[in-house]
Amino acid sequence: MSAELRIGAHLSISQGLPKAIEMAVEIGANTFAYFTRNPRGGAARTITPAEIEAFVAAKERTDVRDTVGHLPYTVNPAGKDRVAEFARMVLREDIERASAFTGEFLNFHPGSHQGDGPEEGVARLVATLRDVMPKASGDAMLLIETMSGQGSEVGATFAQIREVIDAVPDPRLGVCLDSCHLFAAGYDLRTPDGVAAMVRDLEDAVGLSRVRAMHLNDSKQPLGSHRDRHEKLGQGQIGRDGIRAILRNEFLRTLPIVLETPIDDYREYAGEIQVARELAG
Repeated sequence: MSAELRIGAHLSISQGLPKAIEMAVEIGANTFAYFTRNPRGGAARTITPAEIEAFVAAKERTDVRDTVGHLPYTVNPAGKDRVAEFARMVLREDIERASAFTGEFLNFHPGSHQGDGPEEGVARLVATLRDVMPKASGDAMLLIETMSGQGSEVGATFAQIREVIDAVPDPRLGVCLDSCHLFAAGYDLRTPDGVAAMVRDLEDAVGLSRVRAMHLNDSKQPLGSHRDRHEKLGQGQIGRDGIRAILRNEFLRTLPIVLETPIDDYREYAGEIQVARELAG
């Protein structure tokens, strides 16, 4: 377990990408995630070449890397009609935008089947990605986030994610784990054995080479609840032992790890990151 832990938090880029680097350093992070545009809408601010240049220089100066863009919650790639059209537009634009200023990772929620059943939802997700991926230029890797199975969500099982990856032959398509979502979906992450079992299932279903990032969150709700309710590290149902088991897993600790725990001010993430590093050992 000698490899450096790359851990950070979800930060705003509203004041510019270089400012986000300053915020990351302030809280003791060496990676971070950010919304590519308004998380509750579709508006995206302009990123100038000068800002990108300053961002790249700041990353090199501070060793902040493996940044993870996050598409807005309003994007539903498993939706239909105008919902699907909007998802395709945002996916294509944001793959290209993220490639221009990070070239690293971009994760998204696979979406909702809108009452038509998971098979139809997965089929529509595949259709969306088959349309978008060949048209989107850039090398940012698009990561399907593992979901909790809340409501009509798709992507709560590794089998569904495997189905999507098999149907979309693009090496830029991968997976972003979320510990709260996995726990809510039924994976018991409270012990090293439970975490190891999840990783084995992941390897068998998807292949670990596709897994490129992780959101680290405790869960307010119990195992298998299918409810997406994040909690601060060690204060939820996964608990300190579970968070420790995740951070000490030989594979998971190699991923860029991003906190999305409930906070009122980004500076509170400093304490969460300190807890994570202590539990990681």
